[in-house]
Amino acid sequence: MGRVVTTPVRRRRGAELERAIRRAVLALVTARGPAGVTMEAVAAHAGTSKPVLYRRWPDRSALLRDTLLHAAGRSIPTPDTGTYRGDLLAVLRGWAATLTSPASAPVVAAIVGAMQQDAELREAFRESVIGWRKAEMARLIRRGVERGELRPDVPVEFARELGQGVLWHRFLITGDPIDDEVVVRIVDEIVMPFVAARPQPRP
Repeated sequence: MGRVVTTPVRRRRGAELERAIRRAVLALVTARGPAGVTMEAVAAHAGTSKPVLYRRWPDRSALLRDTLLHAAGRSIPTPDTGTYRGDLLAVLRGWAATLTSPASAPVVAAIVGAMQQDAELREAFRESVIGWRKAEMARLIRRGVERGELRPDVPVEFARELGQGVLWHRFLITGDPIDDEVVVRIVDEIVMPFVAARPQPRP
């Protein structure tokens, strides 16, 4: 079982206090799993009191759910690089960094684990975070179609998940490496051949 350091009580308010509480939740869920996030443990680790927590969240489940959704909502870049290939490389490199960073990878794993035990978290995650990511990927695809890079009939529901699906499979299932070489190969050997505009037959 991971060791979580208790922070001495210090009077804080507003955003500073909320950041301390969220950091405490993430530290606990990473070290002990979702069951380790209790109001007592969070209060001790954040250096605050249980009444302070209960004024903001009705119970431990609400606190855990809110914190994990807040952490998951941090943006994966979706820039307009001028090409769909460049856009997709930026997105997948963002995911690769998230899934391999010692700071963020345990949080992602904790979110996945907590979703299996909390139906409300699962529904909220799918509706907000995953829903937003689907919309962003669809937007990149539409932009590629408008630029003439992608075929007009590209099946968006598959194309938007193709590259990310490989990274998630490696992260959750196989444990195979997730590095820049893998990202580039996914884009150039899997996604681009699937979505690229096709030459028109000569009359």
